[in-house]
Parts: sequence; structure tokens; C-alpha cells
Amino acid sequence: MNWFKRHLNWTVILTVVALYPLNFAVALVVGLLLFSIDPFTAEETAEGIAVLIAFIVNLAVLFPVAAWSLKKKSRSLWNLLLLIVPFGLIIFLCLENRSELIDIKNGAFTEIKLGEDETD
Repeated sequence: MNWFKRHLNWTVILTVVALYPLNFAVALVVGLLLFSIDPFTAEETAEGIAVLIAFIVNLAVLFPVAAWSLKKKSRSLWNLLLLIVPFGLIIFLCLENRSELIDIKNGAFTEIKLGEDETD
């Protein structure tokens, strides 16, 4: 779990990559069920239903992971709306991590936790 906390953006990317086989499986099952119920269903209708189900599966799995990532970054959950717009995932991944900042003092890197007082 520590790796996921250190690499928040990679956690979201790996979740997106892991969703592709799940989306394919769900769309395949729904397509088979749809054609078994009505074999004269139009191909465009089946594709539309598969895309809609894939979108719902993406949101159902990606949103909790993205929300966890935003909480660890000390960001507002309103940033989840970026995932709905086209290319929003790229903007989402560019959000800075506010929970840990690195400060350079006297040539050394020091980690500053937000909310703590800084003493010199």
C-alpha cells in the first residue's frame, strides 16, 4: 500500500489500464445477452449499449480510486469532474500533490507537511 501512496498518479493510470479487460468482458456478456433475447437487434444499438455500460463501469471503478488519490493529494473532490470531460484524465494527473511539499534550504531538500508550523 505504501507504493500506491507514493505514486498516486501511477495508481490512477494502472486502474485505467486494468479496466480495459473488465470493460471488454462486461460488454461481451451484455452483447451476448442482448442477442440471445432478440437476435434481430441492430448492430448500432448493441454498440451503443456496450459503450454506455463501459462508461458506467469506468466511472464505478475509477471514481473511488481517483477520490482516494485526491484525498491523499489534499485536493478538493470537485476535481473529479475533470474525469468527465474529454482529456480530463490528463489534466487530473497534472494536479500537484499538496500534502507534501519540498523546500530547498541551504542546498538541502526538506519535506514540509502542510498544517505544521515551520521553525527556523
